Amino acid sequence: MNVQMMDGLLGASSNIKLAGTPMSVYRQASAEGDTEKMKRALGYTGECTEKAVEYQEKLDEGMKAEAKDEREKAELEQEAAVEKCREEHKRGEENGPADRLQGTDLVQISEAAKDNKPAEPAEPVIDMEPVIYTPAGEASALPVETEANISFTA
Repeated sequence: MNVQMMDGLLGASSNIKLAGTPMSVYRQASAEGDTEKMKRALGYTGECTEKAVEYQEKLDEGMKAEAKDEREKAELEQEAAVEKCREEHKRGEENGPADRLQGTDLVQISEAAKDNKPAEPAEPVIDMEPVIYTPAGEASALPVETEANISFTA
């Protein structure tokens, strides 16, 4: 938040609060029927609201300046990151592949392993009866389901 924004916020807020006093005088004069007092009170209220509008414009300008600064800062950071990436890429090319392989494991496949064919998968067992495992880990056949007998008596 820059100084212009703070000034705008504080000025607009205080002038709107200050406008409340002449407005209450206006309401009181309106109840009494004093038109001259009403005109003066409205004049003071108008001055306060005009000042509040000026401070609001100052706030808007400050917000635009802040947004512009943030965009410029983000662009500079992005350019710095791109430049850093380019430098790292150049260093990587200069050092060659030996530097890139440092810290990595190499895997070599022997000729015998290249000639081996993968084992064929086993046939899935489809016609197996379902089983239930006991807490001891033994398999037992599912109990035969019987029809439920329900009787109602009244």
